[in-house]
Amino acid sequence: MRSKATEGVICVRDSETLVEYHIAFITYTVWEDGEFCYEIEPIYEVIELLGPPLFRGIPGINLDLRERVYIRRNRTPVFVSERAPSENREDVRQLLDAEDMEYLNKLEWLIRTNTRYPGDSLYVRRRDRHEERHELDLRRGCIPGVRGADSVRMLLEALGRGEVIRGAQFAIDENNRRDIHALLRELYLKEKTYIDLRRSEGVARAARQGKYRGRKRKSVDDIKLRDVCERHHRGELTARQAATTLGLSVQTFYRRYREFREGEASSS
Repeated sequence: MRSKATEGVICVRDSETLVEYHIAFITYTVWEDGEFCYEIEPIYEVIELLGPPLFRGIPGINLDLRERVYIRRNRTPVFVSERAPSENREDVRQLLDAEDMEYLNKLEWLIRTNTRYPGDSLYVRRRDRHEERHELDLRRGCIPGVRGADSVRMLLEALGRGEVIRGAQFAIDENNRRDIHALLRELYLKEKTYIDLRRSEGVARAARQGKYRGRKRKSVDDIKLRDVCERHHRGELTARQAATTLGLSVQTFYRRYREFREGEASSS
């Protein structure tokens, strides 16, 4: 019997570091006869790094059972039902049209929508198996030319995906993952605070000199901006991919990229 599957990743983003954490994989499968099944596969390596208020659990899932996968056959998990519109909702057609959907697939709607559930910070994005890795091997020269703060962020993002990290003389795995994560997060926040302070001082100085005008710029994490600009310069990201990563329009990204390159040239 034919079936169709929708795959997503339940995520949460740290509002201070802006690092995304992958909490669980979620799959919705529906068959021709109308039978359906939800599967939620927690990523415990990531969950163990987090705690309140950032993460308080997955609604309807008892993570204390440590199940490899939680299965809901022919019933919608609480996590999905409390976030997605129901079939009987009066404006369901308008909600589907807004996401360019012909029929209600609740998991697909959660993946597409920008609407956020007010009860917690969890959201769903599409699962991309091509970007999944189980190990980050620094011995293979993964980060040529990357600066200190960017390296710390890269390690945090790898831990946020549940990866094991291996270097020439160290490994970050189940034995030390939580302690190293806490240390890296503290280091990154200190560096970010320093960069934000310098940027604020630069804006204030420009304002005093009458050089700062126009509408307020969209706030972008300076360390992430530098990392994305360098990756774009090396040809690893297209302008559109870079803009999407930063949450900017392509035009705005080009402007920030030009400013970044001019700043790099003047400091060299």
